[in-house]
Amino acid sequence: MSRRGRAALAAASLVLIAGCTAGPAGPAGPAGPAPAPRPSPAPASASGPATAAYSTADPAPEPTTTNTLPPPPAPSGPAPSTAGDLAAAALPVPAGWRTVALEGSTEEGFEGNGSWVHARDPRYAAQDAITIGCADVTRDDYPDPVAALEGNYTDGDGAPGVGLALDFADEAAAAAYWERYTAQVAACRTLDEPVRTALVEGLPGLVDRRTYPDGEWTEVGRRSRARVTLVILSDPGHRMSRAQARLLLDQLA
Repeated sequence: MSRRGRAALAAASLVLIAGCTAGPAGPAGPAGPAPAPRPSPAPASASGPATAAYSTADPAPEPTTTNTLPPPPAPSGPAPSTAGDLAAAALPVPAGWRTVALEGSTEEGFEGNGSWVHARDPRYAAQDAITIGCADVTRDDYPDPVAALEGNYTDGDGAPGVGLALDFADEAAAAAYWERYTAQVAACRTLDEPVRTALVEGLPGLVDRRTYPDGEWTEVGRRSRARVTLVILSDPGHRMSRAQARLLLDQLA
């Protein structure tokens, strides 16, 4: 997923990449996820709307203020395929989609590892997902996760999707992030740009349909104990049914 796509999981979301900057998709992202995933984050690449860089080097030092992050470092090698307790099994594969291993690049912010999942710096993953661009938010407003893992999907037509799993230090931290994240998604309901959302009500989690200037996505997300999972999928015409969204939600439980 390119950095331009980090408004939605990801989605992501998933997609699930921002708070007046960029960000997942959409983990996706997702949250986009392309997301978003990566839904975060407006989507623009084949990998979806929400992703950020991960480097195997030491994390870049943070500025003296806590509500900003330094530019993400360039990847220094293949991204790990696990992150903390997170492995590929943490991300569901939506019905009708398959996993895809991306080569990655400096522009996309990660180097591929031959797997469909790759670890991300959790600070950037959380920021890319939550800074959708519809309400002000800084890093002072939410806790950082302790681990982040992103996965990439494609459907039969080659459309992208992104999943993003975030592990937090405890359930309270995950709940605080989730509350702020869902408020951000809801804030997009009255806007046309950078993203407009429509919420699907009455489901045990988050389902939102996103419209970006250059594409339409559907994000599904859920918090389970100390984990937040976002999946954002390219969805032209928002054809994903309520039943399909519920099925994916059940996989996030």
